[in-house]
Amino acid sequence: MELLKDIILQITFIIFPIFIYHLFWLSKTHVQVLEPNKILISCSTILSSILCILYPIELAEGIYVNLQGIPLFISIVYGGFIPGLLTLMPTSIYHFFLLHLEWYSVILCLIAYCTLPYLLRIKWQSFGLKRKQGWAIVYGAVLFGFSICSLVVESVFKNAIIPIKDLYMTNAFNLVLTMILLVTIYLIEYTKENALIRMELVKAEKMSMVSELAASVAHEVRNPLTVVRGFVQLIGNSTDNNITERKEYMNLVLAELDRAQSIISDYLGLASQQYITKEKIDLAETLEEIKTLMTSYANFKTVTINGNINKQLYVIGDHAKLKQVFINIIKNAIEAVPNVDGKVSIQAYVSHEFVRIKIMDNGIGMSPEQIARIGEPYFTLKEKGTGLGLTVTYSIIKNHGGSIRYKSEPNKGTIAIVSLPYYVSDNEQDAG
Repeated sequence: MELLKDIILQITFIIFPIFIYHLFWLSKTHVQVLEPNKILISCSTILSSILCILYPIELAEGIYVNLQGIPLFISIVYGGFIPGLLTLMPTSIYHFFLLHLEWYSVILCLIAYCTLPYLLRIKWQSFGLKRKQGWAIVYGAVLFGFSICSLVVESVFKNAIIPIKDLYMTNAFNLVLTMILLVTIYLIEYTKENALIRMELVKAEKMSMVSELAASVAHEVRNPLTVVRGFVQLIGNSTDNNITERKEYMNLVLAELDRAQSIISDYLGLASQQYITKEKIDLAETLEEIKTLMTSYANFKTVTINGNINKQLYVIGDHAKLKQVFINIIKNAIEAVPNVDGKVSIQAYVSHEFVRIKIMDNGIGMSPEQIARIGEPYFTLKEKGTGLGLTVTYSIIKNHGGSIRYKSEPNKGTIAIVSLPYYVSDNEQDAG
């Protein structure tokens, strides 16, 4: 039982640095992540080698072995000459001072441990997993052969027969070392492959986003431009006598150009949404201004706008972007209501250290599934729209430390509730 515990402990010393390397290096997303970090490899293998030496496996009474040959092999083939040399130092100290071997015996041990990995280190990264594991088996065989030769030489000098028990233990130990080395190489290659796949996925996702964005921009802008081109041709073919028809065409051209500009503004908003200025804003005045501004648009849609806005609703943020938020929400509300008896109401008040702005309409409403998707890029309930307006809206509100939520049922209207942190001046805090 103690032997099994010792082996498990040695395996832990060898495998744990692999996960440390993955945590501090391979889990990153920088370009150099697949290049070996020699400093981290050296620190990990040196620590692993020292721990293997300090807590050896007791095969029999007074007979101790360890697996420090594995971190030495790993440091050389994955790290190179310098990490291998640094990891070799505790191995040399172990053989010379702790085992009390003669200097020539130490040199022979180091040659057995280091020759093959140093020969493999240059081409190691180009090998496949099976070939690497094949060389690991060869390395185990080399150590086994060296152990047998050592026993033979020792028996010759002592003029004694090699104990069968020593042969069995040597064979079993080298078999365990080889198996653990195979598992170690597999884990290293597996973590490297996962890092490579993650990098490829991130790259593919970025390219997919760029492609999707480019396709969406092209599709959305092409529609109004196609309409503009058609009306420009009609204007060119019309006679000077038909001035009314030409004016109608011009108005339609301007409307489509405005729509194209709106689409481009939505996409530009996605790129610039993170940049906000901070200033004290009286949101009550801003909402009154927006209500007046949107009244003409509401009248065109035969929609009535009502307001119940409390005074002195102060917040900290970007005036232009917050104005963009409420224009977008109110515009959506106006477009969602019927052309007859359409109503949009705006309420604003302070509640629990937040300014609450409720924008209510008696429009077509939304299902729970539709509410859950509000704010997603390219999701829209309009026949002509990108869905990016609310994406930008959500992001602006989030960057202001606020939130937005919707309450709605089909054919029962919609309530949009925006919450922004209420700004309390120092004087008001002192008075409180």
